Order: sequence, then C-alpha cells, then structure tokens
Amino acid sequence: MLDKTEGIVLKTTKYAESSLIVKIFTKKHGILSFMVQGVRSSKNKQKGNILQPLNCLNLEIYLKEQRNLNKIKEYSSSIIYKNLYTDFHKQSVAIFCVELISKCIKEQEINERLYQYLSLFLMELDETTSGIENKPLFFLLEVAGILGFEPSMQNISKGNYFNLENGRFELENSNAQNCLSAYETSLFKQLIALYYDKNELKLNATERKILLEKLLLYYRWHVSEFIDLKSPQVLSEILR
Repeated sequence: MLDKTEGIVLKTTKYAESSLIVKIFTKKHGILSFMVQGVRSSKNKQKGNILQPLNCLNLEIYLKEQRNLNKIKEYSSSIIYKNLYTDFHKQSVAIFCVELISKCIKEQEINERLYQYLSLFLMELDETTSGIENKPLFFLLEVAGILGFEPSMQNISKGNYFNLENGRFELENSNAQNCLSAYETSLFKQLIALYYDKNELKLNATERKILLEKLLLYYRWHVSEFIDLKSPQVLSEILR
C-alpha cells in the first residue's frame, strides 16, 4: 500500500556499505522502520542527511503487512530548524525526548496526539532563546498525561509523599519502595507548580537531577517493558 504521512526521525542505523535502517515516528501509522538504500554514498549524501534524528519529514511510503522493514518512495524536510543541530544543549534535550518516545510506544502503535505534541515541542525548543533547563521535566509530565498516567492532583496540598505506583499524593509513606520521600515530594510539587501555574520558583541543577531520576522511575511503573534511557546522564550534566 502506498500512503502519505508526516514523520519524525527517531534513530538511524548504518547498514551495509551505503544504506540506512531508519526508525520514524509517523503521524498516521506510529513508529515504523524503513530500509533506505544508497543514501550514504557520496552521490546521495545530501539526501541522506535529511534522515538524521530529530528531522520532521513529509513521507510517501510503501507499507506491507507482516514486514519489519518498509520502504520510502519519497521524503523531504517539512521543517527547517534554525539552531537545533548547532546548539548542543538544545540538541541534547531533543535527543532525550525522542529516545523517551521510542521507549514508550511500540512499533505501529498509533498516537497522533503524541506525535503532534512532539512535533510542536521540537519547533518550540528550536526557537527558544533561554530557560531550556526545565523542558525535559515538563516533557515527561506532558507525555505522562498523553499516555494516560498523569499524576493525580487530588490531596496535593496535604499529601507529603507521592506514590509512584498509583500516581497519587498520600498523607503517609505507605511503602518506601513505591513512594518519594518528603523532600522529593516537595520538589515534585514545586515542579508541578512551575509547569501548571507558571510561577517564578527556581530549581537548581541538583534538584532537577533528582526530579529527572524520579520521573523516569515513575515511567518504569507505568510503561510496560520500559528500558533505561542512554541520554539522561549526559542531559543532567549539560543542564547544570
């Protein structure tokens, strides 16, 4: 079947001498993998550069049932970033976000709302001139909501402990393995206030690192077969 869709490149892997296997989050069909031949040759290098991770594409694709690798008939950039590839901090945030998406949804799992959010997030990140240090944390909160495990705001004012398993604030620490400590819960409340109320509270690098680790632990509770990401360590270092 021949179809047209939009897509965001998540990952590319070299194959043979001049080909690539490209994993793309498509708007209409979810995550798909494609074999793209000959794009690493000197003749087609410029065309191959379009397939680098983070790029948003217009695609015309061949889809075949019960095949792990599909083919692309035509592709072109739908968005030209101004500085996402040249600003190391922004690029690191973006790579973290696309890696997270690739761990949260399975191949061919359609989620147009998530696709749209990721696309807008990358465009806004590219245009942002300051204050990107909290964006990975905000991204984690937003994606949790889209995927259906948004933290409950019930008892947020009274609850001293956030239960990672049920996503609720609790008066007592019912299970040390499942709950954030009182200090960690206080930080989490600050983050929620920052995100939802847009207040002027500040988080330092140590606090952001703790929140990043705990939010990823929250994902482990709620995303089936969630695998550790490679990018958070680099991310926490550059966003000091």
